[in-house]
Amino acid sequence: MNLLLLVTAPFLILNSALGVQIIWDNSVDFDFNDFDALSRNEEVQMPNRFFIYPGTKWCGAGNIAENDNDFGTHRDTDKCCRNHDFCPDIIEGYQTKYNLTNPSFYTRLNCDCDQQFYQCLKTVSTAVSSQVGHLYFTVLGTECYKDEYPINGCEKYTYFPRKKCLEYTYDKTKDKVHQWFDVPNF
Repeated sequence: MNLLLLVTAPFLILNSALGVQIIWDNSVDFDFNDFDALSRNEEVQMPNRFFIYPGTKWCGAGNIAENDNDFGTHRDTDKCCRNHDFCPDIIEGYQTKYNLTNPSFYTRLNCDCDQQFYQCLKTVSTAVSSQVGHLYFTVLGTECYKDEYPINGCEKYTYFPRKKCLEYTYDKTKDKVHQWFDVPNF
């Protein structure tokens, strides 16, 4: 299977759905015949700029900033992304913390950090901040975690673009535990 297609296809689809034109300025060549020879323990590294939102240096997978105060042309949106990247409470992809295992390839964050990111992007209130927010919160549809009473169920759902819980019910007779929560749509 073509790994490059698997990695880039969601971004290409999102780009056309959002009316965003992204021109990748890097060329990444893969010899897919060599992929079969890789063991499961070997990593294939791809340049960070491959997944950075155009005009930013912090919005995407990793960052391409030269220092903590290096921002792209969409400075305010970039600041939101940088602050999100600096969240002190994270669970890396495929890692376990607080008895929670992150099953995703990307990092998941404490819900407080995701809520601050959401509010920051809404406050910036530009087309770019809205697109970054839409990509992260609505399309990616990640989950965050927090220490809360055990979830009993969900009172209210949203179904587009996927089913997400908007209002949880809790069992307040038990002790709080860390657990996953849907992030809101943007």
